[in-house]
This record gives sequence, structure tokens and C-alpha cells, in this order.
Amino acid sequence: MVADSWCLKERVCISVCGGVQVLIRGKEVLPEALEAVKKLTTPDGRWRHPVVFMTNGGGVCEARKAQQLSGWLGVDVRPEQVILSHTPMRDLVPELAQQPVLVSGRGDVLEVARSYGFQRLLHTRDLGRAMPAATPFSTYPPNEEAIDPPSTAESAAVTESSGGAAAAAVGASASARGSPVSLSSPVFTSTSTSTSTSPLRTSPGGSVGRRCPVRGGGLGTEAHPIHTVLVMTDPDDWYRDAQLICDVLVGAGVATRTAAAAAAVGAPPVKLVFSNPGGRGTGRTITRGGHTRVKHITRVEQCAIPNSSYPLSPTPLPGVVRLAERLLIAQARRQGLALPELPPGALPFSGIYAVGDNPAADVRGANQAGAPWVSVLVRTGVFQGPGPNCDVDTARVAVDDVAAAVDAAMHHTRSLRWHSMRVGGDNLQGVQPEEEDMKECTSQSYVHP
Repeated sequence: MVADSWCLKERVCISVCGGVQVLIRGKEVLPEALEAVKKLTTPDGRWRHPVVFMTNGGGVCEARKAQQLSGWLGVDVRPEQVILSHTPMRDLVPELAQQPVLVSGRGDVLEVARSYGFQRLLHTRDLGRAMPAATPFSTYPPNEEAIDPPSTAESAAVTESSGGAAAAAVGASASARGSPVSLSSPVFTSTSTSTSTSPLRTSPGGSVGRRCPVRGGGLGTEAHPIHTVLVMTDPDDWYRDAQLICDVLVGAGVATRTAAAAAAVGAPPVKLVFSNPGGRGTGRTITRGGHTRVKHITRVEQCAIPNSSYPLSPTPLPGVVRLAERLLIAQARRQGLALPELPPGALPFSGIYAVGDNPAADVRGANQAGAPWVSVLVRTGVFQGPGPNCDVDTARVAVDDVAAAVDAAMHHTRSLRWHSMRVGGDNLQGVQPEEEDMKECTSQSYVHP
């Protein structure tokens, strides 16, 4: 994403929205990406323009992605310049920090969610392992297996901390739904770093285990029903996650509870939030099967239950555009750019150039954001034609690659600066400054009128 503004000393603001397809192909960094970085940085590697990298990927923390981008581009990329698919979910922490939250997605999504400030987390893997009859076709990593239950004293402590009804609630709910759930092994071993705040235990073989947040901590039971489901990245097992999320929605936070039982106790509906239900691709036709399948299945489930309503987040998350704008303004301040005095809600940028390869996601999002956002479509990823621009989600500017996108943004910025110094609306032939400027863009670009 590049944002330009003549009121910020002719600086350009860029938002690279298309993920890695804008910067790399396969395992190779595109030469045009390195060329674009040179245009945006000083000879000693400092950013001369505010730049934000936005991607529909996730499963890692922003610091790790920034480190990866730094290695690719040969320039220092800070975590404050990175927006992953789940980064806007940080804005949900004030509401959900103490609420039971079910997390879906591959990678280190539990650690990422915990770093944001969510404290009562349960992954769909844990929920599925606690009630295997619900997902008979799913398997689990070999490095996580059940070990002996805790001692009587430990069990009593767990029961007390979970309100005294966690295990009973799971057993009773399972019986009601006809899905037997064993409560005999509330702890799992793991050779990886624990992703739970539950106390660690050692199995007889010496491996370290962690308490199951369902059978040991009571999350997802009638004592502590799930409040919100966060689909943070593509699920590693979309069948398992779709089934369990539907069960949680039907049971109003308890996967083993029927809709009738939930209604009888007046249980509120579960909120369902998707980080990125759009499409994806790398130059060939690939759909975002995980997010899309889960989203569609939950919609079908909702239609099948009379009078059901599951709050569903819009796409994209409402805060993603505002988050990018805040990060760009913060960068402008760090770079010592003189920000003008503006009314609340106004932006100091004459243009924020959203450079992406996916018309249905990147271009559509920038177009919906409105001024000062300018959608820029490149041909190094999802979009490959036919034609110079997408007919459905049409970009304001269409170029071959990210280097040409930066050139177009800088050209537009210089032209706006020149037009701002003209006196008295003497534009030739009645052409507005922006239209006149866009028509003068580089020869390899296409600009939608």
C-alpha cells in the first residue's frame, strides 16, 4: 500500500495489499519488487515514504512476518508496517479478553491470539480431540496424545476453577446430543511449545503435557460456553472445523447441546468472525477452500434451523482500512513529516495507493474504502487477464508489476503538487486535475476513467 500526499512534502503512501504474489513468484523475489523498494527508500535503507504491507495470510505474529519481508526485500520492515489477515482482530480484545473464544486456523494462531490479549482460548483441535465422535474422519498430530488423568487433588482444583460443573456439563450435553464424549484424559502431551495457559504435567514417559481446555478447563461446556468463534486463517482440517463450528453455533456455545436445549435456557447466539473469506491464488486458479467452505457450511446450517441467527462479521473486517490509515499516519510522524491540522476523521494523504493482484479482494476493498484510497492492480499474481483490467472489480490503475505501481503513484503525487500551485481553476479543456494526471501515467499502465 502506498499513500501519496503533496501536503506531506510530496510523500507517497503505499499499501501492498496482495500478499506475497505482489513481491515473489514461487521462491524467488521478483526483481520489480526490489526495484520498487529502491524507489521507496533512501540509499542507506530508510523508508522515505509511509508503506504498509497487507496480506490475507496469517498464522504467525506480525513480527515474524516483518522479519520474513526484511529478508526478502533487503530492507528493515517493522512489525508496525505489517497487517495480516487476523491483525484487525486485535480490536476485539476489549470485548472478548475474558470471554471463552474458539479459534480456528493453521499455524500458531493460539499464540498469536494470546499475544493480542485474548485469555480464554480453545482451538478446534482441542475441541475435536475432546469429542472424537463428532469428527470421526479427522486425525491429530502424532506429537500430541492423551496421558494419564491428573490426581484427585488436581481434579478437584480443576473442578473448582471451572465452576464445579464443567465435566458434568460435557457429559450431560453429550448424552443429549447422542455423541459420547470420554472425559478420562484431560491432559495431552506435546513435543512443541505449549499453546495453553493450562498447567503443564509430565507423563510417565517424561514428556510434557498440557491440560485439555475442554475436559480440564471446562471451555465450551455449559459452565463456560463459547462466546465467539474466530476463524483466523485457513483451517488445517476444514471438515473438522466446519463440523465443530456448526455444532457450537447450534448449541449456542456448547458443541454437544441441541438447539432446543439452548433455547430452553435462553442461551445467546455465538458470534462468528472470519478474518478472510475471500479467494486466493498464485498465478493459477486456486480458491480459498478453508474459509469459503466453512463460511458456506455455517450459512447452510443457519438456514436449516428455524429462527436461528448467527452474528457474522462482514468482509473485510470493518477495522482493516482504518487500521492501515492509522499505521500510515504513525509512520509519517516517525519519518518527521509535517502533518497538517485536520478535523477529526480527516486524512493528511491525497492518495493511498493499494497495490494488489486480486481484483475480488484487493481492488474491491480499496474501491469500497473510497477516497483517498486508489486501487492499483498488478499482473504478477491472481489477475492474468484477459484484458488490461478486471471487468468486474475494475481498478483505478492497472500496471504490470509493483515497480510500475510505485511509478504511477509518484507520478500522480507530483502532478497533484503541481496542480495545487495553479491559480483559479484554469484547467485545460475543463479536465479535472486528477483525470488529467491519470491520463499522463506511464505507457504500460491502464487507468479506468
